[in-house]
Amino acid sequence: MREYSRRRLVQSMGVAAIGALAGCADRQTRETPTTDGDVAVGANGANRFAPEDLAVAVGETVTWTFVGPGHNVSGVPDHSPETSIPEGAEPFASYGADGSPNDIEPIDATYEHTFETPGEHTYVCIPHIRTGMIGTVVVEE
Repeated sequence: MREYSRRRLVQSMGVAAIGALAGCADRQTRETPTTDGDVAVGANGANRFAPEDLAVAVGETVTWTFVGPGHNVSGVPDHSPETSIPEGAEPFASYGADGSPNDIEPIDATYEHTFETPGEHTYVCIPHIRTGMIGTVVVEE
């Protein structure tokens, strides 16, 4: 039977723990989107959109890439008082405008929305609204 010193045992356990944590971190969050998306959702494990503010032209499509777990995108005013869209604009949500605001997207999923109405479109992540996870798309003519 081979004997290990206390130091060697602790070193071995530390290396194993770091390896396990590195594997978990990769599955739970990503630093950058895996696509050329416009907005990263949950980047670096934070409850935020990156960038939080974005300007686009009428007719442009914004892509949100979910790089962290447990998030969604909601531009549906009936689902959150922090959400607002210009008059005449179509509500938008990663879970579908008529879906459940509790639905979340898996890591690496993407959601796209084409903005046809000029003005300020304020959207949220419903599960993290209390932490201030709010974004804005300003649509310019």
